[in-house]
Amino acid sequence: MQPRLIKINVREKSSFSITRYVCEEGFPSIWHFHDEYELTQVVQSCGTRMVGDSIDRYLDGDLVLIGRNLPHVWRSDETKAVKRAESLVVHFMRDFLGPLFFKIPEMTKVNVLLERSHRGICISGETKKMVAPLMLKMERQEPADQIVTLLSILNQLARSEELSDLSSEGFANSIDEFDSNRLNKVYEYVMNNFQKNICFSTVAEIANLSPTSFSRYFKNRTRKSFTQFIIEVKIGYACKLLMNGDMTVTQVCYESGFQNLSNFNEQFKSITKLTPKKYQSLHARS
Repeated sequence: MQPRLIKINVREKSSFSITRYVCEEGFPSIWHFHDEYELTQVVQSCGTRMVGDSIDRYLDGDLVLIGRNLPHVWRSDETKAVKRAESLVVHFMRDFLGPLFFKIPEMTKVNVLLERSHRGICISGETKKMVAPLMLKMERQEPADQIVTLLSILNQLARSEELSDLSSEGFANSIDEFDSNRLNKVYEYVMNNFQKNICFSTVAEIANLSPTSFSRYFKNRTRKSFTQFIIEVKIGYACKLLMNGDMTVTQVCYESGFQNLSNFNEQFKSITKLTPKKYQSLHARS
């Protein structure tokens, strides 16, 4: 899979778009970036969300604001019985209301929000509950009313304390199109092989770097070691298996690519702050 610089199809004579995507076989696994800001609400789907160097599980209702040129992808679970995925997505350029609009004093907090979104922002709590129906309302409105609703959404987000940054500051500030190409190849290889013993020299070769240079490159770009990245991918997959509820912790350990149960328990608790058994008791589907 080649990395993609996506051009968003904003309808003619419009300055932004709101689109409902319905994918019967799950979201396309295309790690991509674009000039537009993106507000994505997952209506139906679960899987793994990658934003920059952030890797997290997502469920129905997931709401994220993505800044300009920040690589991202939602990967639907392939094992889910119902693969249908649906999302409601708003795209807009920073200057869709004019080059100086977000610099006026009244828009200071919104401007700060947009600057912050270069790392990706996950929206939770009451804020998410308020924004979701506004996006649905916006989808059904006339264009002039949509602008008012979009500004209302951005204003609520700008004032909320229920926001959490996704990608690390270092990744967001260093990524460019060339890095997107190189990191995409590495990410794709890892996502297809993390359950096996990944050879470091093979990954370095994929990145067209020596092992020493690749280790330094990956740490500089993502602010984490390649080993830690692999562990986080495995733990993310383990969370999915535990949520399914049909495997024991020991089975999940080995299915996720770990070779040692005690190490799995230690790494899982370090990342999620819960033991695997506790996580399963809290999140397993009945």
